[in-house]
Amino acid sequence: MSGTLAVYQKEVSVYFRSPIAYFVVAVFLLGTGYFFLYNIFLTGDATMAETFQNMGVLLLTLIPVVSMRLFSAEYTAGTMELLLSLPLAPWQIVLGKYLGAVTMLLLMTAGTLIDLVPLYLFGNPETTTIVAGYIGFVLLGMACLAVGQLFSALTQNQIVAALITAAVLLGFWFVGHLQSFQTSYALRSLCGYLSFALHFADFIQGLVRTEAVMFYLVVGAMALTLNASYLQWRR
Repeated sequence: MSGTLAVYQKEVSVYFRSPIAYFVVAVFLLGTGYFFLYNIFLTGDATMAETFQNMGVLLLTLIPVVSMRLFSAEYTAGTMELLLSLPLAPWQIVLGKYLGAVTMLLLMTAGTLIDLVPLYLFGNPETTTIVAGYIGFVLLGMACLAVGQLFSALTQNQIVAALITAAVLLGFWFVGHLQSFQTSYALRSLCGYLSFALHFADFIQGLVRTEAVMFYLVVGAMALTLNASYLQWRR
């Protein structure tokens, strides 16, 4: 675990030295704040449901920017071979970088808690529903980061990694809309099960379903396993 911790500390320090990280956090918090104010004061919806939905879409557009540099930057800097030559198992490298990115995700999530202050001051929201929404949001972000990190390892260009990640994540988000075009029950069920949006909708409604939790965890675990296997192959 010491190797994983060393990689994690390096990643966190790199994030805080990078202006991109501050830009991503600022854009996310400003965007979330705008959606919250719009949904509360202009539409009169005194819940976090629509705000969580907007946060999910905004997250999908920003995750590629967070994850694109995880391995692609190592290729660009010429340090990838050095990283692979260290006495670290591939899973330690992958896990360390992943936890660094998850730390950024948790900081972004924590920053949105300020939106809850006026909600509790002037309303009577359901705390359990809000907690469920945040659990779903974090799980969604963790799955997206794992996918983004995989594509960052597969390409040496950060922009290409970000574009591929964005395309794949948006595909997972909107695949549920294909249900209406399928005549086969099996295909409709498959499109619904693979949809990030439909699973996230359960959390927004206050339902922490085991199926939805396992879906995000399995997607993240599969992406991280493929990432570690690819690093082992390169080594």
